[in-house]
Amino acid sequence: MNAPRLAGSLGACAIIIGLATPGVLQAQSGRATLNGWVMFEGVAYVDQQPKATVELRHPAPDTTVAYSTKTDEHGFYHFPSISLGEFVLHIWAPHFREYRAEVYIPSDFAGNWATLLKKRD
Repeated sequence: MNAPRLAGSLGACAIIIGLATPGVLQAQSGRATLNGWVMFEGVAYVDQQPKATVELRHPAPDTTVAYSTKTDEHGFYHFPSISLGEFVLHIWAPHFREYRAEVYIPSDFAGNWATLLKKRD
C-alpha cells in the first residue's frame, strides 16, 4: 500500500472515531443544574402555593449557604448553575416542617427533586 493512500485511510478512521465518541472529546464543565418541586400537605396543586425557601448548604463543619432561591407560585424552583460536590438540601416554609437531605451533585448533572412538606403538628 502506498503512503498517500494509507494516510487518507487513517484520516477517515480518525474522523469516524471522533464522530462516534463525542462525549470523550468534550471536557466536563464542573457545573450542574438542579430543578425541583415542593408540594405542600393539605394544599391542592390548583391553589396558590405557599412560598418555600430552598438552600443548598455545605455539609458540616462548614454549613454556609452556597445557593439559595424561593419557590414560585406553583412550587417550582431552579438552580441553573451549581458547582459539583456534597450539599445539604434544606427546604422550609411557614407552618410546615423543614426538610433536609444530603445530596451529591456530580459535574454536568441535570436533575429534578420533588419534596412534600408536611404541616407542623
